[in-house]
Amino acid sequence: MNIVVIGSINTDLVINTNRMPKIGETISGNGFAINCGGKGVNQAVAAAKLGGNITFIGAAGKDENGNMSIKNLENNRIDTKCIARTDINTGVAVITVCNGDNCIILDAGANDLVSKEIIDRNKDVILAADAVIMQLEIPIETVTYAANIAHKAGVKVILNPAPIVELPLELLKNTDVFILNETEAEFVTKVCPDTEENRIKCMNILKDYGISTVVLTLGAEGPVYTEGSCIKYQKAYKAEVVDTTAAGDTFIGAFCMKMKEGIETAVKYATAASSITVSRKGASESIPTGTEVDELTRNIK
Repeated sequence: MNIVVIGSINTDLVINTNRMPKIGETISGNGFAINCGGKGVNQAVAAAKLGGNITFIGAAGKDENGNMSIKNLENNRIDTKCIARTDINTGVAVITVCNGDNCIILDAGANDLVSKEIIDRNKDVILAADAVIMQLEIPIETVTYAANIAHKAGVKVILNPAPIVELPLELLKNTDVFILNETEAEFVTKVCPDTEENRIKCMNILKDYGISTVVLTLGAEGPVYTEGSCIKYQKAYKAEVVDTTAAGDTFIGAFCMKMKEGIETAVKYATAASSITVSRKGASESIPTGTEVDELTRNIK
């Protein structure tokens, strides 16, 4: 699969704690680490580790964080020639991990400079791809513009609406695969997917926009997804949750790598891949290889 990822590049500043601090409170943490991250980077690394031919379009500062992030992409065999280097700092995410869950504060930095002009400069790369993966840590106007170009050319558009913002109708109509969690689904559809009936309502609302495939991830319950006119469930794989960072991004990268084998196969594979990610600390470094995912699914059988 030739995949273009258009998205964010961040440096993750991660610390672990036994509980979240209250306002004005200082508490002790442990295991501080500086990692390469950003939803775009994580999704690109996931697809690359699982065998994809990946090109990244985005922006990074001319700082050491930018150098580290680009080196990380190159170490994962990802083409970085379409990454613009800017005088603005590389994006930063401050992440607190507590009992396997996390909260994140973002400084977009250079990610805010991923513009329509950058898309135009790399239009030929987009048109030559099988699929384009995007998220919302870059300007929504750029995402909408790129989706329009790709969709009109018959290139599959995979959208992960995170962090969630109001989505233009044009973007929804140009999305082929929409992968989102419960919070994002409620924001877009105004229906809380807390019951089977409401999940079906959510899926049908999204399909009415013309989106051919909707995947709603439900954490430990596993995903629910559309396949043609059917709505199906996939059980989650059991895992000891250590850190949920990059789990959703792993799911998206893995899903894209198996898309051509059918939606059911892609969802099962993505569910297995993300279950490995949550059992490890970190972002890009927690993402499994194809061999690891294959071994897990083989043992489950």
